[in-house]
Amino acid sequence: MVIKIASHVERCYSNEEGKIIQNLIKSNLEKNVSLTLSFEGVSGVTSSFVNTAFIELLDNYNFDFIKANIKFIHTTKQINKMIKERYAFEVKKRNELVIA
Repeated sequence: MVIKIASHVERCYSNEEGKIIQNLIKSNLEKNVSLTLSFEGVSGVTSSFVNTAFIELLDNYNFDFIKANIKFIHTTKQINKMIKERYAFEVKKRNELVIA
C-alpha cells in the first residue's frame, strides 16, 4: 500500500504531524500490510517529525521488521539522511541499553 505523506499532513515539521503519519503506519502494520511511503511534494522533514512518525515505531516493532515492511520513495537527500541517521542513532542506543 502506498501512503502519500503530503495527502495527510501539510508539512513534515511537528510532532503532531508525525503522530498522524505514525498512526497511519501502525494501523496498516497491525493488519500485516507492508507500506510504501511517498514523500512526493515534500522538500524536507524535521527531527521532531521523524522521531514521532518513525522512530517511536521502535517501541512496538523491531528495526528488522520496520525495514522489511516500510519503504520510502520520492525522497530527497535531506529526508533520506534524517531518517537514516535517526534510526542508526536510536537502534544503537537501544541495543546498548539491552546489553548493559
